[in-house]
Order: sequence, then C-alpha cells, then structure tokens
Amino acid sequence: MYQVITTNNHLSSYIETIKDCKWLALDTEFIRERTYYPKLCLVQIAAHDSEGKLQLACIDPLAIDDISPLLYLLNNTNITKVLHAAHQDLEIFNSLNGRVPQPIFDTQPAAAVLGYGDQMGYGRLVQQVLKVDLDKSQSRTDWAKRPLKQAQLDYAIDDVRYLAQIYPIIRDRLISLNRLNWLDNDFAHFTNPKLYAINADSRWKKVKGLQVLKRPQLAILRELAAWREKLAEHKNLPRRWIVKDEILIDLARQQPNSLESIADMRGINAERTKKYHQTWLDCIQRGKALDPSEYPEISRRNKPTPDEDKVIDVLITALNIRAQELDITPAVITSRKKVANMVQEKRTFLSNDWRGTLVNELFADILNGHKVIAVKNGKAAIIDIN
Repeated sequence: MYQVITTNNHLSSYIETIKDCKWLALDTEFIRERTYYPKLCLVQIAAHDSEGKLQLACIDPLAIDDISPLLYLLNNTNITKVLHAAHQDLEIFNSLNGRVPQPIFDTQPAAAVLGYGDQMGYGRLVQQVLKVDLDKSQSRTDWAKRPLKQAQLDYAIDDVRYLAQIYPIIRDRLISLNRLNWLDNDFAHFTNPKLYAINADSRWKKVKGLQVLKRPQLAILRELAAWREKLAEHKNLPRRWIVKDEILIDLARQQPNSLESIADMRGINAERTKKYHQTWLDCIQRGKALDPSEYPEISRRNKPTPDEDKVIDVLITALNIRAQELDITPAVITSRKKVANMVQEKRTFLSNDWRGTLVNELFADILNGHKVIAVKNGKAAIIDIN
C-alpha cells in the first residue's frame, strides 16, 4: 500500500511521519520536452517511520500549493537520500530552490563497483538483485496529464518500493568488500551545486559539430551559444526551439555580414527567425572583434603513434586483468581514451581517486619495466620482474 498525496495538509502529515528516518528512497517523474527547465510532475518516496514501518508515497507537486515541507526534508543533512542515476533528479531539486539534496547514495555507480555492470538501468538492477521483473507498460507516460491512472501510480511507486529493498543489500555488500568509501568523492561531486549551475558562456562546448570550426570561428560560436542559452532560460524553452545547433555552426563558419546574407543561408527559416538576425550579426561581430589570445580552444589530441598504441594495448590488458580480479567491469575503472591520454601525456598514473588507487601502482610498474604481461597456465597474467 502507498499514499497518494495531493494536498498541503496531507504532505505535512506524511513528512512529519518520516522526518526522523535515517535514509529514504527517492525518485521523480518529470517532463522537459517543451521547456528549458524540467517540469516536476511526481515525487516518490519510501522511508521508515518511527516504528520502523516503511511508508511509501506518491507526492503530486502539480496539485500541492506549497512543497516546502518536502524540500525541507530533502535538505536535511541527517537523512541520506537514496536514488538511482541521481543526476537529473538532483538537477530538478536544485532548480526548484537552489539547493542540492545531500548526502546522497546513488545505486547506479554503487552497483558498478560491485560488478553488476557499468551504467546499469534500474530495471536490470532490480532483476539482478531482487529477481523481480518490473512492469514497463507506463514508461512513455505523460506525467503532466491529470488525473494519473492507478497503473501509472503503481508503476511510479515501484521505483522506490524496490529501491528501498536494494539499498541495504548493496550497502552491506560494499561494506563487506571494504568498498563503501570508494564512492564518497563521486557522491560529493553529484551534490556540488556548481555541477547544475547555468553557465551560458561555456555552453558552446556542448554544441554538436563544433569540431569542424577553427579558433576564430569558435569565438563566434561562443557568443551565439551564450545568447541562445540566456534566451532559452528566460523563455523556459528548449534550446533547439530557439535555434538548432547546426544553424549556430553555419553562422560561425560562414560569418554572414548582412541581414540579407543571413536570410539567404541554407536551412534558415527567415520568416520564423528574422527577429534574431540582427542579434546574430552582433554576436558575429563581437566574436570577430576579439583578440586572438581570447579565442576559445578545444582539445584536438593527435592519434596515438604506433608505439603508443602498443603501450596502450598492454595497459588495457593489465586493466582487464585487474578488473577481473575485483569482479567488476573495466569500464568502471577507466576507458581506453583515458589510458591513451595518460600515455600521450607521459604520465605513469591514471588519477587521484579510488579508480587510480586500483591501477596507479600497477600501471607505473608496467611502464617502468617492473611488471610484465605474460601467459601463465593458459591465461594472461601480471608477472613481477625480479
């Protein structure tokens, strides 16, 4: 059984019941196809009351005038918020009141360091840990439409019903393997408000296709992307509804110098976008007026040389061996791209976090010739050189 909360009084009463819990399972349902900011449509919580009974609730923020009791609960630093793939949920709460719920526990990276798989979806995790197959029939629900059907609410509450069962299992296993603290920095990163801050001036880095541009063109793209970001935020509209990425790239590359030349560009809907054309010209001029020392730059790393590729192959083999020893997937520790960066930068260590702790010494020993990869009993193995 679970509660469906649609009034201020009901919300306050529910929060009072669970306010002293040590941890709670949390999930949200939202839509953002037509808005810049995600629209929160439902909040699901599972938490124990003072008698140890699990209290489940679907909270309807579209029906409730004041959700401040909920936000107060989520901002209580004495309560651990348990989520799966937490980023988008945390982004929503940060956008509501400028605060990120903390501390948190994210079962997706936790599952990864236990060997369940990298970037595992919630349904697969529930199946692997609890042997329960979740109903997927409501996955395409319009969560903003009211009233919500019983099947939709049942689907939503399962996201925390089973999360509340999974959390103690995963946490206990992490403790038994001495891996619980591996995730501390990851969770701290997720709860850093800077991660969710809007920075219009850096948005150009996420424009698709920017790799084709040279530095002077990137300066123009930066101006155009910042303008679009600010306008999209102000109007609460998706960026693509203001202007698509490919148009920004074409403007930065072609650098039209008149209203007529903009209107003649391929792919431009002049009638729909003409209100922006002068602004685009202004952005182009600001970018062109910059001193070359102020031009932005993207990393254009050269491909590894044949010799570097061989070294990377050896380190990847060592990585695979170490991951197999730990019963986790190699991708949880690092990627080939990051290993390649390490080799090209002439470093003998991967990183300063828990991932580096697993392989830094191993990589350094291999690069310094103290260990080698050899075949032992029919398997690849890491061998010390005496």
